[in-house]
Amino acid sequence: MIPDIAIGSKVCDKYTGSCGRVLSITNDEVTLEPTIIKRGARGEYLEVTDPPIRAQKANLEPNHIRRYEELPSDHELLFHFGIEEAGSPGAVLGEATARATPCSCFTYKGKDLCWSKGVVGLLTQDQQGLYCVAGKTYKAQPALTERYTRFAEAAEAAHKKIESMPKGMPRLEAWLSAMGEELSKRAIEV
Repeated sequence: MIPDIAIGSKVCDKYTGSCGRVLSITNDEVTLEPTIIKRGARGEYLEVTDPPIRAQKANLEPNHIRRYEELPSDHELLFHFGIEEAGSPGAVLGEATARATPCSCFTYKGKDLCWSKGVVGLLTQDQQGLYCVAGKTYKAQPALTERYTRFAEAAEAAHKKIESMPKGMPRLEAWLSAMGEELSKRAIEV
C-alpha cells in the first residue's frame, strides 16, 4: 500500500533508512531532505540535513512513516533494555534540553514509561521527576506498546538465560548475545 504523503511530510524509506521532509513528489518518486540528529559541541541536539535524495513511494510503508522525534526506534528500545539490564538509568546527554522538553509517555503494565529529547533510553521514575517538568504527553500508541511488549518478553527470556551469572561486563555481554537470539526468534530486526 502506498501511503498518503504530502510535501513537508516527514517520512522514512524502509530500504535506505533515510528519514526526512518530502521536498517534491513526482509520479512514483519522492525527493527527501534527509535529516540526521547529531550531538553538538555543548551536548545539544542539532538537526543536520544532507543533500536531497530520491526514494520510491512504494518503499514508504505506513509503519515507516513517523516523526523520528516522537517514537523510540527499535535500536533505542534495545539500548534501553541494555541500560536497564546493566542497572543504569537513561543516559542524559543534554540536561537543559531534557528539562525544557515535554516527555512523551505511554503506560505499560500500570507503569509510566517516558522518554525525552536530551536523554538516551527511557527515564526511570526518579528521572521523570527531574526531566518531565515541562509536562508529560500521553498518546494512544498501540504500535509502540506492542513493540515494547515484544522487546520486554525477549528481554525477560534473555535475562532468565543468564540469571545465574555474577554482575559485571561479562554478564552484560552474555545478555546482549541472549537478547539477540530472543529477538531473532521473535522476528524483530534491529
